[in-house]
Amino acid sequence: MAQRDNFTLGGNISALTNASVSNSTSEDPVTVKVLKTFCYCVIMLMSLVGNTLVITIIYRNKRMRTTTNKLIANMATSDLLFPLFAVPRETAEILIGKSRWLVGGVGGGILCKIVNFAQDISTAVSILSLVVIAFDRFYAVKFPFKRAIITPKMCHIIVAVIWSVAIGIHSPYFYTFRLKTVQNHLFCVNEWEPAFDSVPTQIVYFLIIFVVLISLPIAIITVLYAAIAIEVWKQKGPVERSCQERQRRENENRKVLKQVVTVVVVFVACITPITIFGCLVHFVWNLQFPREIGWSNFRFSALFIMHSSAAISPCIYFIFNKNYRKGFKEIVQSCTRMFSGVTPSASDKTKIESRVEHATKQGTPRCQYI
Repeated sequence: MAQRDNFTLGGNISALTNASVSNSTSEDPVTVKVLKTFCYCVIMLMSLVGNTLVITIIYRNKRMRTTTNKLIANMATSDLLFPLFAVPRETAEILIGKSRWLVGGVGGGILCKIVNFAQDISTAVSILSLVVIAFDRFYAVKFPFKRAIITPKMCHIIVAVIWSVAIGIHSPYFYTFRLKTVQNHLFCVNEWEPAFDSVPTQIVYFLIIFVVLISLPIAIITVLYAAIAIEVWKQKGPVERSCQERQRRENENRKVLKQVVTVVVVFVACITPITIFGCLVHFVWNLQFPREIGWSNFRFSALFIMHSSAAISPCIYFIFNKNYRKGFKEIVQSCTRMFSGVTPSASDKTKIESRVEHATKQGTPRCQYI
């Protein structure tokens, strides 16, 4: 026996999972609620601290403001939307019920739209940024001695385009998400009526999201990194002294590739469960939730895994990249000096500036400091 979701037909891979406001979903025990809330609090703290550190480290160090790192900072910025919007929403739903909303009136209606909009454009910005990073890495490996195609100025334009595309695709949220009162309880729901018929419109919209923001980007990323792997394999072998500079650049590219590929694999792994759930809802369950299976726990697990990607990504940067670890150490030292009232001496400043200048002089256009 299945039950149709009466009016909560979300748009994106997370919004589509809004549960119906029926009594078909059993209430979780208090212990389970506490455990789920604690898990979300952990990833919220890790995401807030980790992504803030990543952004701060990149923009404190001029040599780290490369194309790849700027796009990583862009991803970190979008990942901050998860702890700021998605995690509080999910925590509230764990405690008071699915789709329940505590704030009424005009302000509550606006907040209902913004919260769902913000948490879903984050995923779009991340995956589009990964596509651009893959293209930049492919060009760097294929043409190591050529100047980068994506210049700093162009990178800023690309970032603006990424956000514009993400916002444009999710702009229907400002129409569909609204407050609705059911049995004296307020809910934030997603309805395509009266302008559109909910069921066919929802299926079409999900297909657009699935193709534009999941299937096509992952296919492009896979092809580019496969081409990169082939190119790196060709470059292996004994290297003469005259080719040492080329070898140094190739080694740097390999280090960056390990980091970026790990980020891609983790990101895809994190969005796969919620994507599978979305496909089941639309194409197998026909927008219905079967009572005979634990779809509610499946939904929670899939959403939690997706939200945890915002906490995992910063850890990958610090594990794989010594410059992020060094930047973190410098931030800790700066905070320690600030709270202790100690300022670096003139000789220390001179040493730091000389090291930066020396490293900058030895840098080359395609040997990015990462």
